[in-house]
Amino acid sequence: MSYARRWARFPVAIAAAGLLLAACSSEQPSPDGTTSARLGRQIEIRSSGSPTLATLWLDSVVAVDCTEPGSLPPNNGHYLAATIVLQTSEQYQPDSGWWMSAADFATEDKDGKATGKGIVTSCLPEHRYLPDDFYLSDSGYYGVVLIDSSSVHGTLTYKPHNLPNDVTGWHWEF
Repeated sequence: MSYARRWARFPVAIAAAGLLLAACSSEQPSPDGTTSARLGRQIEIRSSGSPTLATLWLDSVVAVDCTEPGSLPPNNGHYLAATIVLQTSEQYQPDSGWWMSAADFATEDKDGKATGKGIVTSCLPEHRYLPDDFYLSDSGYYGVVLIDSSSVHGTLTYKPHNLPNDVTGWHWEF
């Protein structure tokens, strides 16, 4: 076989290996229908046929110790702070019916077993929390959602309680 024919096969083999690798590493849909997202990457919050209400970045999910006097210990073992950056769009209207709530968040282990849920408690100073109320249009917000979880690693899921059923939510590995 000539060198030219051998070298002609090389790009084909590389392309086939790339396709195989892409097929093996593609994200599988989650059983609950939520969309996979990556820490630090933007997601758009919207329902089908509507304008974008907001963009959200989940910056980190880390274990935290309570700092406020009189704080109660976590029921499940750990408090996790999910740090969120939220930017509402110009099209967002405060009376649209959407806002984020700690109750929209939960954690799971690698087998899909629930390990925790978002809570509202006086564990951290009030200014550290993401507002749990209606937002203003074209405005930015930064803060944490507190999760009471039995594990410091797993999957964080956000399922908006106040958007149509076509919005199943998002999940992040942490």
